[in-house]
Amino acid sequence: MSERDDKQPPPEDAPVVLDVRGLRPAAGGGPVDLTVRAGEIVCLAGLVGSGRSELARAIFGADRAAGEVLVAGEPLRTGSPRRATEASIAMLPESRKHQGLLLGRSVRENMSLAHLDEAARWGVVSRAAERRRVDELMATLDVRAGGTDVSVATLSGGNQQKVLFGRWLYERPAVLIADEPTRGVDVGAKRAIYELLVGLARDGVGLLLISSELEEVMGLAHRILVMRGGSVVSRLGPDAEADEIMLAAFGAAS
Repeated sequence: MSERDDKQPPPEDAPVVLDVRGLRPAAGGGPVDLTVRAGEIVCLAGLVGSGRSELARAIFGADRAAGEVLVAGEPLRTGSPRRATEASIAMLPESRKHQGLLLGRSVRENMSLAHLDEAARWGVVSRAAERRRVDELMATLDVRAGGTDVSVATLSGGNQQKVLFGRWLYERPAVLIADEPTRGVDVGAKRAIYELLVGLARDGVGLLLISSELEEVMGLAHRILVMRGGSVVSRLGPDAEADEIMLAAFGAAS
């Protein structure tokens, strides 16, 4: 990315949508404190194994953790992705194939999986309502597929990632955690995902983004938190340079 001058930070009085206090993932590390405001993109940078994904999973409730997580000021019981989803947190995992998508299922089923209640009446899913919403999402995200019932396994990596985004935009979240959202996609899909993330922030969604690509971090972030050994070791602004991030990640700066 090369749009650092175009980044629009949220207003200073934008509400805090995610407030993490003293979180200690069961996998180790911490305690971690961080906040994300509505319309803000906060990037977690660091080396592989620095604890970024473990922190994200702990916030979302996929792994147990000690500490507090608040969403729009309301305490969230950690340890349950269902409770996190109900509290309007969404998460794109690091591996879409192993942690995100059901490769043997259709585009429609993958997109609506977490939101069947919204398409149901009296406990029965309305296939018509489900298809309408999935059609809308496919158009919005420019998912290139032969229809809603095409197997997601037949799609390119970029289109698979867009399907995963579609699942979490079926009902727009207050907080989106995205772990390596452009991994394994082509240049065109990367550009589309960057535009999507920036657009979500402009619409008031708070984003916690994990990326191993420094250009991506520097191009998107309003704030950068560098992790090492499961803890945040440096907090940098939107104009941070690559050498600052790497020095902190390697332990040469605090």
